[in-house]
Amino acid sequence: MKISIIITTKNEEYNISRLLKSILKIKNEIEVIVIDAGSTDKTCEIAKNYDFVKLISAPSSLRGGGRNIGIKKSSGDVIVFLDADTELTDEWYSELVSSMKRYDIVAGYSPDPEGRHLPRVPIYVNGQDITYPTCNIAYKREIFEKVGYFREEMITAEDVELNYRCVKAGYLIFYNPKMIIYHYQRTTRVGFARQAFWNGYGRRQLNRIHPELKHMHQHGMGLKNLIRLGIGFLGLSLGRLFK
Repeated sequence: MKISIIITTKNEEYNISRLLKSILKIKNEIEVIVIDAGSTDKTCEIAKNYDFVKLISAPSSLRGGGRNIGIKKSSGDVIVFLDADTELTDEWYSELVSSMKRYDIVAGYSPDPEGRHLPRVPIYVNGQDITYPTCNIAYKREIFEKVGYFREEMITAEDVELNYRCVKAGYLIFYNPKMIIYHYQRTTRVGFARQAFWNGYGRRQLNRIHPELKHMHQHGMGLKNLIRLGIGFLGLSLGRLFK
């Protein structure tokens, strides 16, 4: 089983080194591809310091487009997607390998080490949550040959859209809570608000592509969820305005 890790970046100089350092211990076991969308900081310079990284420049590409480039340039039987603001734990790799021997899609657990998080808004299709994000998820290569690639025009929720097509095609998304990475979340209210806004915008794009999902978003009623929902609704509304 050959494993390729794909990381999309843009201005991630404060995060990328932490992730690549955590990959050092398994660098001989995997292929690492960084797709950079036109960083203007030191992201690319830092990535070049790690000899196991294959750096590809894709200026102005959105996340889906960057990931598609990574898939096509990779050689692994298993394609893993990580975000630049993550860090592998010691048990992550062994859990990934053992799970991928039994399942076609495996999503891991991605807590923030400081307990910060923006609650997900799950969508259940055929009893499966399709909102596991691409900060810690792996697919067998054959899946992309059968269901297609990420939609490149989507600003966010491109991972949800892909998972939906996978589930509709009959695939099971297995969740392994022991396949742990640390996902360093936004540290400011402005950062969280910006994330919620674009998540809402992406959900609008998702609803337009798959109208049957429109009323399947399961919003919680906690205060943080309500705040997130309000900001996300603004993004969704602007997405409708600029349709």
